[in-house]
Amino acid sequence: MSPIEVDYVGEGRSDDIIARRMILAANGVPGTSYRRPLSGTGKDSLDARLRGLNKGTLFRNPVLALRDLDDDAACAPALLAVLLPDKNPKMLLRVCVNQVESWLMADKEAYARFCGVPLRHIPDSPETVGNPKALIQSLGESGKAIKLHRHFIRLKRTGVPMWGMLGEWHAEFAQKYWDPMRAAGSNRSPSLVRALARLKELVEA
Repeated sequence: MSPIEVDYVGEGRSDDIIARRMILAANGVPGTSYRRPLSGTGKDSLDARLRGLNKGTLFRNPVLALRDLDDDAACAPALLAVLLPDKNPKMLLRVCVNQVESWLMADKEAYARFCGVPLRHIPDSPETVGNPKALIQSLGESGKAIKLHRHFIRLKRTGVPMWGMLGEWHAEFAQKYWDPMRAAGSNRSPSLVRALARLKELVEA
């Protein structure tokens, strides 16, 4: 049987890379990226496209969509019910608790090395952190994360906004060093464990 091709989309570039790595880890084939930077990025842009992508799965490949929970609902199931009440089985809308950075930090040792920060500064339960982006930013700006601090200094000179600096940093980590199976195996991120399990079910069906 040929491997299943899975299309994908997220809030930004790093989400795209994370989705691709997850599809490969589940023994699927990354298909089309539905990321459209020119038409907007972020969760509002993604939310506006979800219903169309959901309908498209009736005729095309399955779609893996990654969306941060943030403070938009009390829990992932509640947010899913609002965003896609009539979700098709081939539409894998997975909510990252609380942000996709939690999934990256679940690969704790690799993430600490990449940032140049002592292990004790990376939480063992990243999904309990209300705003992982803010935590990571503080580690970089304070100098506790030496490599990330240097990254900030270099890009600040070019006028790149903070969200862009973090996005570039996490895109590189996700592409080169993040191992989704290792991160899920650590059991530090339950929402990642569930997302990978569901993705594997789809690919193996």
